[in-house]
Amino acid sequence: MTINRRKFAQGVTIAALLAGIPGAGYLMLGQAHKKDWLRLPGALDEKAFLALCIKCGQCVQVCPYHAVFLLDIDDGAATGTPIIRPELRGCYLCDLLPCVLACPTMALDHNVSGAEQVHMGVAVLTDKTQCLLYQKKPVNAEMIDALISHGTRNEVEKELAEKLREHVGKDCVLCRDFCPYPDRDAAITLDGGYPEFHERCVGCAVCQELCPTQIIEIIPRKTYQEVYRKERGS
Repeated sequence: MTINRRKFAQGVTIAALLAGIPGAGYLMLGQAHKKDWLRLPGALDEKAFLALCIKCGQCVQVCPYHAVFLLDIDDGAATGTPIIRPELRGCYLCDLLPCVLACPTMALDHNVSGAEQVHMGVAVLTDKTQCLLYQKKPVNAEMIDALISHGTRNEVEKELAEKLREHVGKDCVLCRDFCPYPDRDAAITLDGGYPEFHERCVGCAVCQELCPTQIIEIIPRKTYQEVYRKERGS
């Protein structure tokens, strides 16, 4: 029988932790820091978040857009903790941030109560030449159908689907029109004929989810200054 070494090592680590072997927890915590996941609004820094999150799944249950997913066994100590998967659904910065309110342990900081206080990461454009707006190509029905396939399980998602359908045959301004930040122009503009991100971008990933050509990415946990300082000449 062939044994996957990675799976075997993970199994041994978990067993060691359960058996109370000193140091096993630190090994799993090390595994948890190998990736930069896009955490939910209000998430504490990664180490504090992992220490406080009890993996209860309450944030999953209350998200009206079904944007919250739980990490699996491959992710070490982070197994069962919540993330946003932008390729499936961005965070729409719901009123009162129900995921934050539902967190029983403050792993999601309850002092974060509105979009202006959220900081999940920063959006970047990977190739402006592939932008439909830059190419002066309209959004087609196939593109919109692909986006709608992300989910129409409740009235909120059905309303989103209807708004998306209104863009068929029009210039692609999905990233800007669906940006949920209250002051959109402070987060994203299209003045140059392609999306440009600004200091108030909170990294919610709606623009990444809805980009038909998949040229927008979120860099989790980074600030605007950290990502764009070279372009700013500092």
